[in-house]
Amino acid sequence: APEVHQLQPTYAILVGLVLACLYRGIDLLVPDNHEFLVRDISLTVLLQCGVLLLGRIGYYIEPSGLAIPVAAAAILMAILLNTRIAAISAVLLSVLVSLQYNHSWQVLLVTASMSFAGIFSIYKVRRRSDMTRAAMKATLIGIVAAIAVTLATGGHLADISRNVVLVFLNGVACLLMVPALLPSLERLFGITTDIQLLEYSDLNNELLSRLAIEVPATYAHSLMLGQLAEAACEAIGANGLLARVSAYYHDIGKLKRPEYFAENQTGPNIHDVLSPRLSA
Repeated sequence: APEVHQLQPTYAILVGLVLACLYRGIDLLVPDNHEFLVRDISLTVLLQCGVLLLGRIGYYIEPSGLAIPVAAAAILMAILLNTRIAAISAVLLSVLVSLQYNHSWQVLLVTASMSFAGIFSIYKVRRRSDMTRAAMKATLIGIVAAIAVTLATGGHLADISRNVVLVFLNGVACLLMVPALLPSLERLFGITTDIQLLEYSDLNNELLSRLAIEVPATYAHSLMLGQLAEAACEAIGANGLLARVSAYYHDIGKLKRPEYFAENQTGPNIHDVLSPRLSA
């Protein structure tokens, strides 16, 4: 107990340094995002606190620390924010978790390896299966890292087998946690992710179906514009998916009076008999 009491100020200083590093890191890595700085830090701290809570509980169940799903938080941050914030947060979180497990460099190495594997696999989301693929790649890299650290510490076959099983369970936890937590975090922090955009791009949803039936010319125009916008954005490194989905919906107001717009007219132009003010 006295030793724990003496370590408390040390841990408080380390946590303070981590928070300061997180604040400065996000500010430097995303310099044009000051409007959402508080949101990004709040989301990051929330995920880190959740993982650290799991780490504290897990310490009394399995003392190696290899089953703590740090990679799940990293993948969520990569999807909700961006890969740069996710990378720096994953490093800091791996350090804090390793402190929970008696400053274990093995935990630091395995959790950081899994986190970076997940982040690099999810930098571009185009379908929900991308999350599954990221978790699987993180698990594979984690298994390799666990085998390496076990061999480096002189572990035997039984130790290797146990650590591989723990990392596999870690990967399963990531696989389940990411899709389970993502919708709630999207709503809580008001973030529109590529996953949501993919849902909005479903041409069978009610609004786009109405557009196709009631104003087919406008619908065809919107689809063509979406393809052009996506190609242009991809060429300059912008978010092509966001541009495409936005183009799908940019003319939905024409459902109100479709005959007032040229592409939907099959006879005389109604504007020819209207005053300029009314026409506008």
